Amino acid sequence: MTNPAKNAEPLLQRERLFARMRDQIAAGDPAFSRLRLSARAILSLALSECIMALVLIVHTPPAAAFALAAVMSFICTIGVRAPTQRAQIVTRALAAIAGVAAIFVSSQLAPMQLAASIVFLCVIFAAVYVRRFGPRWFVVGMVAFMGYFLGDFLRPSASEIAWVGFAAAIAAAFTHLVSNFILPDDPESDFRRAVVTIDRRINLILRALLHAAEHGGASEDERRELSRHVALLRETILMAEGYIRQGEDGSLAAEGPASELAVTLFDLQLSVEQMVKAARVSLPPAHLIRAAIRHEGEVLDRAAAATAREDARPLRDKEMSIRLIDQVSRSWRQLGQTLGEPPSEAFVHGGPNIMPPPPTPPLRPVSFVPQTFQAPIQVTLACALAMAGGVLVSSAGWYWAVITAFIVFNNARSRADTAMKALQRSVGTLAGLAVGAGAAVLLHGQPVISGIAIVALFALAFYFVQTAYGVMIFFITVAVALLYGLAGRMTPDILVLRLEETIIGGLAGALVAFFVFPVRTSVGAAASLDRFLDALSDLVRAAHERLRGERGGPSLLAMSRRLDRAYADLAIAARPLGGPWGAVTRFGEIRQKLLPLSAAVHWARVLARSCPAGAHVDEAALTRFEAEVVEVNAMIDAARDRRETFFESANPTRAIEAQATATIAREEDPAMALQAIGGLLRRVTPQR
Repeated sequence: MTNPAKNAEPLLQRERLFARMRDQIAAGDPAFSRLRLSARAILSLALSECIMALVLIVHTPPAAAFALAAVMSFICTIGVRAPTQRAQIVTRALAAIAGVAAIFVSSQLAPMQLAASIVFLCVIFAAVYVRRFGPRWFVVGMVAFMGYFLGDFLRPSASEIAWVGFAAAIAAAFTHLVSNFILPDDPESDFRRAVVTIDRRINLILRALLHAAEHGGASEDERRELSRHVALLRETILMAEGYIRQGEDGSLAAEGPASELAVTLFDLQLSVEQMVKAARVSLPPAHLIRAAIRHEGEVLDRAAAATAREDARPLRDKEMSIRLIDQVSRSWRQLGQTLGEPPSEAFVHGGPNIMPPPPTPPLRPVSFVPQTFQAPIQVTLACALAMAGGVLVSSAGWYWAVITAFIVFNNARSRADTAMKALQRSVGTLAGLAVGAGAAVLLHGQPVISGIAIVALFALAFYFVQTAYGVMIFFITVAVALLYGLAGRMTPDILVLRLEETIIGGLAGALVAFFVFPVRTSVGAAASLDRFLDALSDLVRAAHERLRGERGGPSLLAMSRRLDRAYADLAIAARPLGGPWGAVTRFGEIRQKLLPLSAAVHWARVLARSCPAGAHVDEAALTRFEAEVVEVNAMIDAARDRRETFFESANPTRAIEAQATATIAREEDPAMALQAIGGLLRRVTPQR
């Protein structure tokens, strides 16, 4: 006779595996924003090229027309993020004009190679210089750069430029149509999808805790993975918050349903972080973790109620961990109640969200050359070196070197960042060529399957465009290899040439980044640390003013969110300090410095939540709080004085995390939050 429980065990294991996979997949693309971006680019490309294909019935447009339509479909989908349709139309129109003009000029100068090369370098200089005027001009410059290259390579005649202009107009129109009407942004739908992702992220955290509870604790690797899940949850919540209507200054709405939703989201994040902190001291019972995963709120409420005490004795660690996992469940239910059924009041009355500020430009060295000209000179010189080296290798393939040298500077914050992007591009190209060569051989003589594969590969490339540069390059390279195969030009020599030119461009970019107006990573990290400390100081000052009874002032929750974003900016700026392999993603030296700052951000959220509007404290509590304010401000000043060497000093000890997580009570004391922040800064700040 079989044992039903034994037979059910494999089914239960498979169910858990599928649930974990579902959570991982859903958590990987919050709100499906990456999927939608990729779909927009591919659909815009398909519609534009279909119209151009129909034109073939009456006329044969130049290849440059098809190529510019493809380039604009991608760049004008990914790069145009203006909040109003009118601004988007203007950007796409300017990009189309710039692209057509660049193709016309380069095609006319193509027979005069020296003049064409000099003008190309002038276009590169201008394309980088105009970026200082905002994101719109980044798009215009990119299209102009690619347009000049296409004109020099494909060389349409002057009589064919009208068709190039027609293709540019078609591409601009379809990217606008797809982005605003076929696959538009919908803040409420996006927020609801992000909430599903938040649920998946929390489930991954709970499953990690469940595994630890069932196996008598968590290993060091499992603790690291748990910390990673908490960090990813924070990123997802910040992204979700971006869909909520904001004020004119970009801050959270001050009142009404939008404000209530933002506060509820804030509380959920704080509850999860406190639960994880508590679990490092005492894990909740396994059956309650399962109840939390299954959203069995009544089970958790009963367990929390059973810990109630009539006297003033403090709760034991296990009892507090039960209270905190119940608080996560309550916060989740409150989020659902606040959001309600669609359409939600939080989104009904809001206009378009304010676009977030652009990334802070790198802090460039003092020089006799104005800072506004340093980046254009840097990129132009790198492209000139890449052009010279590329021509020496091949007079027909030099453009791959120039494109690489130009692209590796995009959004690079320091010389190490540029070198990392050059390495990622070279490795992605090498892997893509290897896979692409094999795929081209396998799909030889099957144009339909090859065409479908190319579309799918480009879709995958643009799915990863915002998150994994090397992966994007890999998929693009495989797609290009298949295109060579379809055109009958796939040879080992071409593949080797493509790799050589890419390496030349990457080396040229890295060389110039290190020796011409170099932006040291430590300088950029110091500037980001300064902004982080400023945000923390502002929050502490605002909390102090509120507890002293001063009315008005900024929202502490909004200020804590600015601190969150300042920390994210600091983590990005510090990443290259750990070497080319992204040390911030592992527990290396740089991460050991960032961990205490991340913990300080958590305690800053506790501080913001413990100082609500109208908060009143007695004289003794205020005196204690003010003493902690003095201590924290002193530590902020000390960290600021040592910002240049902050990431170069000895690593803090593991006692930092233990000190930050030893207290697992639900903190409502602002002085306790300040004390924790001061302790973290004291241990992480280099001492003279």
